[in-house]
Amino acid sequence: MKKQFFLFVAMIVFASVVSAQSDAVETSSFPTILKSQPDSIRTQQTVGVAIDLLPPIMSASTGNLGYSAQLWYGYKKFRVRAVFAGFQMPDKLMGDDDFKDLKITATALIFDCFKNNNFEGWWLGAGVEMWDNTISSKIDHKTYDFTDYVATAGSGYILKVYKNFYIEPWAAVHYVLNNEKVAVGASEYKSKKFQGELSLKIGWHF
Repeated sequence: MKKQFFLFVAMIVFASVVSAQSDAVETSSFPTILKSQPDSIRTQQTVGVAIDLLPPIMSASTGNLGYSAQLWYGYKKFRVRAVFAGFQMPDKLMGDDDFKDLKITATALIFDCFKNNNFEGWWLGAGVEMWDNTISSKIDHKTYDFTDYVATAGSGYILKVYKNFYIEPWAAVHYVLNNEKVAVGASEYKSKKFQGELSLKIGWHF
């Protein structure tokens, strides 16, 4: 958890520096860009923040707190995102009667490409994730730790609601690269190789 916190603080500092530089460049270099063209480049680089609604909702259904936050930097039609999330999976979604209370702390680095300018509309992305998991066994009543390394690909749509405040429906497919598992007696648990995700983000960028 400390590692994710320090990375998050570092990204905030980086975002502040880039934002100040971006404002200066736009003021000095792009004063005459016509705003009447809907896909003209008004914003060449920016930094943004967003929250994903799925982890807190999923955790709330188990009576626990969850979180998800991302910081991102965009240049022209490209974006790189640092994502941090923590949540508890509902037992009914685990598909295993011998284990319970699966908690996941995820860290991800994702690269996206937009179809349009100004960081809006459709995007496609891919990246890597690390899931630090803890799970409890119903057999021996102990808690076990294991880690998944994941390749991910997804797509979404950024809809500007007011200025640079936006909502972002999105979907992704995850593929677990390693084969780590928890074995208790004759029972074992390991993450499904392929997993899907569908959610909604709320965000803002400079």
